[in-house]
Amino acid sequence: MHKTKRRTHGISFLKTMICICFVVIAIMCITRFSNIINQRRRLIAENSSLIAQSSSLSEKLAQISAQEEFGEDSAYIESIARSQLDMVYPGEVIFRVSGDSN
Repeated sequence: MHKTKRRTHGISFLKTMICICFVVIAIMCITRFSNIINQRRRLIAENSSLIAQSSSLSEKLAQISAQEEFGEDSAYIESIARSQLDMVYPGEVIFRVSGDSN
């Protein structure tokens, strides 16, 4: 008797393993791509927030610089001292008039 090769009509083991490896690699790539997209969205939102914060801080810096310039002006310092702190020069008399006329 002589041996005959047995032919299987199904998918071979090697082809099955290649398909499984392909599916696993595809899932890993899709997961990684999804993570990268989510990270990109998060970074874009964070960047927008930081840009707004930077703009706000720039405005505050401009205000502080302007106040610093006024603070060096003696007339400005005098007006603040008189209006907010009720300070006067020696010998000055302040008269306050109330709004009641009864």
